[in-house]
Amino acid sequence: MAIESRLTIRIEEEMRNAFRSKVEAQGKTVTDVLLKFIQEYIETEAPEKNHDVEQFEQRLQRLESLVEECLGELAA
Repeated sequence: MAIESRLTIRIEEEMRNAFRSKVEAQGKTVTDVLLKFIQEYIETEAPEKNHDVEQFEQRLQRLESLVEECLGELAA
């Protein structure tokens, strides 16, 4: 049997109460929902490259191309 330990987090009371209410309305426990989230998070593979950074780089390249085109038109 695995050794268990507690995990304590700080959360605003209003959010805690809303979370607890939703969990209970679904017939679940807070522990069950959080453990499922943690397990799914652990199993999710991290991307090779941050998607936001990749999008930023693509947008930057398009912007650079547009600036070069504009500068070329101004020079002509």
